[in-house]
Amino acid sequence: MYRTSDSSALSHTQNGGSPHRRIARHSLSFDLTVPGLNSEPARNLLAHAFGAGTQAFVVQISRRHDCTTLYVETDRVDINDVIGMLTTHFPNATLGRVTRVVRR
Repeated sequence: MYRTSDSSALSHTQNGGSPHRRIARHSLSFDLTVPGLNSEPARNLLAHAFGAGTQAFVVQISRRHDCTTLYVETDRVDINDVIGMLTTHFPNATLGRVTRVVRR
């Protein structure tokens, strides 16, 4: 004899879903152009300023202008806090557009 279950808790797992709720991760992303061709000092300073959860990716290196542009995502959600930290730690940097990001 076969047993069948009509439990609604199993219906989403049969459709490939997870029984756990997805948690939305809110963050801010921005482009940051820093002087120099080496991105390591800027990455270390970003990790120090915003924490270990900050991700920075090199977008462009300009030898002509001697600068590096980074795409940065941080878990901070207050735009004013992010701008304040950047102006404190990166006085010679250029800040690009700041956007809110929601990852699920």
